[in-house]
Amino acid sequence: MNKNEQETKRIVREAVHETLNGLGISVHKPHEMQADFIYIRKMRKGSEMVSQKIKASVITVTIPTVIYVAWESFKEMLKR
Repeated sequence: MNKNEQETKRIVREAVHETLNGLGISVHKPHEMQADFIYIRKMRKGSEMVSQKIKASVITVTIPTVIYVAWESFKEMLKR
């Protein structure tokens, strides 16, 4: 590896470290960052699960309500 390549790698390494430090990510503590990503993933999956439960609840309530309203309307039409 020649001197230019080494210098380029050093500059890139410093730039990456400065950028990550600026974002609050410690290059020297990768386990903390991994734990943070695991936590974020758990939060995302939990949020997705809540969203799915809410959608299922809305569908569970809406479909029988529509069927009931249609049935009652049909019964009213037959009475006339």
